[in-house]
Amino acid sequence: MITIKHLTIFREVARVKSMSKAAENLYISQPTISQKIQEIENYYHIKLFQRHSRTLGISTEGKLFLEHANKILDELDFIENMFFNKNDQMTIKFGSTLTVANAVTARMLKTIEKKHPEMHFQVYVDNTHSIEEKLLSNELDIAIVEGDIHNDNIIHEPIIHDQLVLVCSKEHPLSQYDVITLNDLQHLPFIVREKGSGTRAMLDNFMHHHKITYTVEWQCHSWSSIKQAVIMNHGLTLISARLVQNEIDQGLLHVLTLADWSWHRMFSLCYHKEKCNNPQFKIIREEALRFAHCPIMDLLENINKKQ
Repeated sequence: MITIKHLTIFREVARVKSMSKAAENLYISQPTISQKIQEIENYYHIKLFQRHSRTLGISTEGKLFLEHANKILDELDFIENMFFNKNDQMTIKFGSTLTVANAVTARMLKTIEKKHPEMHFQVYVDNTHSIEEKLLSNELDIAIVEGDIHNDNIIHEPIIHDQLVLVCSKEHPLSQYDVITLNDLQHLPFIVREKGSGTRAMLDNFMHHHKITYTVEWQCHSWSSIKQAVIMNHGLTLISARLVQNEIDQGLLHVLTLADWSWHRMFSLCYHKEKCNNPQFKIIREEALRFAHCPIMDLLENINKKQ
């Protein structure tokens, strides 16, 4: 018979793609890990993993088995939190992309924890691609991202409006203009996020669509680093208007408007479809909706007044 222990071991091996690493994380001997995986495979007559040079790749059958294992283990966690640990805090593994983390996450989660002291958050911040993978592997329960989600197993609801702006240093030659053309962007250096970032994808897609050649002068995993590089006139960047209000107010950055173009997007609330009945998600959604009404247009009007 396959037990909860089998499922827990399998999920950890699938997560870290290594039996030795899973054994280390679960404080179990590696032979025991191998034995439990073999028992699952023999019981169901399936192959869960495909061995590569140094890692294990999960098979098609393994991916299907993982979906159901996650569902069972999540239900068990929910039952234990509701009944066995009902007087303790419930920990929610929350994912956030960098833009969302800088603009929304900290204030939103602090508000939730004040209203619902029984809820506690463990937060992971990375790009959209990484967040999507961790939602699929059950390393995260719920997330808010600015990029596109591609896997059909992830429910994603656009929930918070955002707008990006193109900015340069006050020392940049283009800073003497408020409105520029597409040709003005040809062959310019840019400061960008890494591949997998939702903001980077928007910039790349825009440049490709309009056949604009540009140079990646800096590639950063931090908006603070990007803003400092732009302020020091190393290049332009595309960034959420929410993240540059202070720099605009201080006269450190200049907003460049493209004629007849603007970058609108939505931050999306995301979670695995198997977790759609989690009652805590309703609380998070309601609080996120409060940020959906953030006066982003007023913010942009204030930026324009600085021009």
